[in-house]
Amino acid sequence: MNIEELKEAAQDGRRLLERDEERIAEEARRLQGLLLTLSATEDLLDEISQLRNDNEALREENEGLQRQLQEKDDQLQEKDMQLKEKDMQLKELGKLSAGVAKKSSQDDVSKALRIYLNTSKRKTLSKREAAKTVFLELITAAKLELSEEIMELLNHFDDEQIVETAQVGAGGSVTDDMSELFTDEAQVLWQRLRNAGFIVPDGYALAEGVSANQAAYLATAMAERLQIKKKWKLFQQLWGIPNMAQLAGSWQQTGKLPPDARRIDDLLK
Repeated sequence: MNIEELKEAAQDGRRLLERDEERIAEEARRLQGLLLTLSATEDLLDEISQLRNDNEALREENEGLQRQLQEKDDQLQEKDMQLKEKDMQLKELGKLSAGVAKKSSQDDVSKALRIYLNTSKRKTLSKREAAKTVFLELITAAKLELSEEIMELLNHFDDEQIVETAQVGAGGSVTDDMSELFTDEAQVLWQRLRNAGFIVPDGYALAEGVSANQAAYLATAMAERLQIKKKWKLFQQLWGIPNMAQLAGSWQQTGKLPPDARRIDDLLK
């Protein structure tokens, strides 16, 4: 092989090597692009993971805020029920004072006072004490002369055992119309409610702080356990709370049960 042939072979070899170099460089650029893509993908996945964690934290925070709002709403609803109950009490007391202000006859005043005392015996002790004070001041200021019967009712209006004396006789018997509330099975439930602070000790009146809304729930739960059909009539007579059916209808429609509803359910199982 002469020199010219050797030069031509060398040139062919160079061209082959240059093409291989170019191909290898192109492959290197492609691999570098893949590496950059993978790196960007990893960064994106990390960002997605962080967003998911942030979203979960926000969801938990939102649930906590919703629970707090629900608790505040329940508290406001309970306060509203208490205010309505107080307003009703003031209206009841106002009927008598308004009658005196209008110079009603002695008989009208006596009748109004007798009706209030007889229909309000089962209010809580604090309410009966407040009402008794108002009535005594009214009687003194107006110089009313009331019958011995009414004065006897008024003198014993704030007795601790007023519910007991109204429903349970000296021999331990109860009136026929209320007997469903005082069976042996019922007494077990009453004692549980006393121990839990919903009912006054050694009595059947609502404990201080138990709202009318809670009373309606207590009546519903006890009636269901004791299979009492005419529950509203009996419990309204026992506690002197009007419109208990409407109170129950309100939380049955909204699904917002009164405070301590679950504890009441557990007590009356």
